[in-house]
Amino acid sequence: MTRETSNRIFYVCRCLLGLMFILSAILKFISLGAFESYVFSLDFFNLTVSSYLSRCLLLVEASLGCLLISTLYKRVVDLLSFFMLIGFSGLLLYLLLIGEDGNCHCMGETFSLSPAASLLKNGVLFLLLFFAVKCTPFSIPQPRIVLALILLLSLVFAFVKLPLGWGTPRETKFNVAAYAQLEQTKPELLKLKEKDVAVVCFFSVKCKHCKMAMRKLEVCLKNATVQPAIQWIVWGDEKGLQAFEEETGVATQSHFFMDPVDLMPITEYNVPLIVIYNKGEMKLKMSNATFDDEACRKLLSVK
Repeated sequence: MTRETSNRIFYVCRCLLGLMFILSAILKFISLGAFESYVFSLDFFNLTVSSYLSRCLLLVEASLGCLLISTLYKRVVDLLSFFMLIGFSGLLLYLLLIGEDGNCHCMGETFSLSPAASLLKNGVLFLLLFFAVKCTPFSIPQPRIVLALILLLSLVFAFVKLPLGWGTPRETKFNVAAYAQLEQTKPELLKLKEKDVAVVCFFSVKCKHCKMAMRKLEVCLKNATVQPAIQWIVWGDEKGLQAFEEETGVATQSHFFMDPVDLMPITEYNVPLIVIYNKGEMKLKMSNATFDDEACRKLLSVK
């Protein structure tokens, strides 16, 4: 095999690795809310940090993928790619050790990969990197300008969906008067006022924002020292609710269904809506966009 042929093979391996990084970033971007919720569910960071970190990971993957294909700053890019794969693989090993076998979101929600399957994928990526480092880099004019363009485009791509804390603060709407009327027809809602801490959740089984919000709430609930009384008020049916529970991992034990014509006026035509009460007094109301994990944890007395 000639040197030129070998170099072509090494460059193909480099392109495949770069394309895998770019594909991973795109698939995470497609289901960015779910990926953001997954990072938060690891319980290493609060929701705001998880929101920024999710986008920074997209930035790193997209920019490294493009730089691998371009062969710009090859030695530095190769080292960064190696350490990124080491870091991701270390996290996957940790997930395996704690018994996590759900989707690790390495490829978003389009391809559901368990930590074990994703480790095998990383093994293939390490092999591609082994050959990719042997590739002879191209001579590209104005490399600093090309680098700046790649980083700028990757930054725009990663942050085109603004993370929490950016933009105009949103208001969570809740028609208290309409809810009070519902309480008169649902004794289980009146009983919630007798509890120290109670949570009422309005959601649709087909709403992606509802799924994200419930995942966030579940993270706060699983570490709560106070187990609140929870009432789920659902727009949907039993079959849809079962699918919702399987996808989110949320167990909706106490629930009842409502027609959207009756439910939506209470939530001011927005779902999801999560309301937390303390001894009958409303303390917190949240949607997916306004979810406040710190306030939620405080009310639930999370360690």
